[in-house]
Amino acid sequence: MRTCDLFDKYRDGELVAAERSEFEAHLAICRDCRTKEVLLDRVAFLVRSEEVRPLDLADRVARLTFQRANSWDAEIISWLRPGPAMAAVTLLLILCSSLWVISNSRQAIYPEYEKLMDEVDSVSLGSRLSQVRNDDRLVIWQEQEGNSQ
Repeated sequence: MRTCDLFDKYRDGELVAAERSEFEAHLAICRDCRTKEVLLDRVAFLVRSEEVRPLDLADRVARLTFQRANSWDAEIISWLRPGPAMAAVTLLLILCSSLWVISNSRQAIYPEYEKLMDEVDSVSLGSRLSQVRNDDRLVIWQEQEGNSQ
């Protein structure tokens, strides 16, 4: 029987004193047996130090993971949900359409303004206005022009 084959009996404490000392001398020269011993020692340590975990640990971890945080990135991600996103898009559409309606109504008024300005320019007020020399006469002139129209 090879000495390496005695490894399991050595670990289990089944060797007599002479076999034990022979195997320990073998451990000093056999790299494979030393590697096995280190690995088994680590596994035994982990098994002994393993704490008892509750059965619902996975559920608690999942709940804590998906709990809503009060950070700025969670707030931004919450806006990507369908409800708030649709509300934001609706408000944006309302704003854009109201601005469009306002700009169109101003464009409709502007030609009328231009037409009135052209009519004012066409009336020869220059000669009549030059006759007015002070504010009192301007008021009288405005009243006369209002009555004549």
